[in-house]
Amino acid sequence: MEDLRQTALAYYMGATDDIRHVVDEFFEEMDPNDNGYVKFKEFSAYMETMGCCNMSSEEFYEELKQSGNDGLFADDIITLFYIIHSGRPFCGGKCKKFVKGLYFTCLKCFDDETSGSTSFSVCSQCYADRHFEHLHQEFLDPIVLLNLKRMEALSNKHNTTVTSINSEATSVSSRSKKKKKTKISVRAKMQTAIQLGQLVASIGSIVLTSQLCTIM
Repeated sequence: MEDLRQTALAYYMGATDDIRHVVDEFFEEMDPNDNGYVKFKEFSAYMETMGCCNMSSEEFYEELKQSGNDGLFADDIITLFYIIHSGRPFCGGKCKKFVKGLYFTCLKCFDDETSGSTSFSVCSQCYADRHFEHLHQEFLDPIVLLNLKRMEALSNKHNTTVTSINSEATSVSSRSKKKKKTKISVRAKMQTAIQLGQLVASIGSIVLTSQLCTIM
């Protein structure tokens, strides 16, 4: 839990004043008597109200609470806020425990748009021991999954760029051919006009010669 706590505090310190205010209000709502810390009953009741029943247990409360403290203090609540909004999972395998460390997520469920925000994850121990039941077999840890999605995004961007370039090249080629055809058409008309002119001139010459012959 200490690693998660440090991560949560780092996010909090780098957050805007508006986000910090939301986190502070979260703490105040959980501490109605305003004594600066949250007892288990207050915590459990609030989490059930939020619909986070899997986080309302005393076991999770004790994990969240720092050793030696009588309740949850500001740092603990910041950590809880991070856990909720980062989608940190509980194991979907045999142990059902909150996953503080590495875990594996079903790739197909993660990509399934129809499932909404629902995904299936298991802790590393349950995954290694195959102590879980699930329809799909492809699982990745978050780091590998993130890199995979990045590579897919880069690949899609590259393909889009190539398609755009090819489309533009085709368009330019088409315009070039059209201009060429237009030039050829104009040239052909000019040649036809010249030929007609020559023909008319020849006919005129013949007629004139004929008339001269008649006169003579």
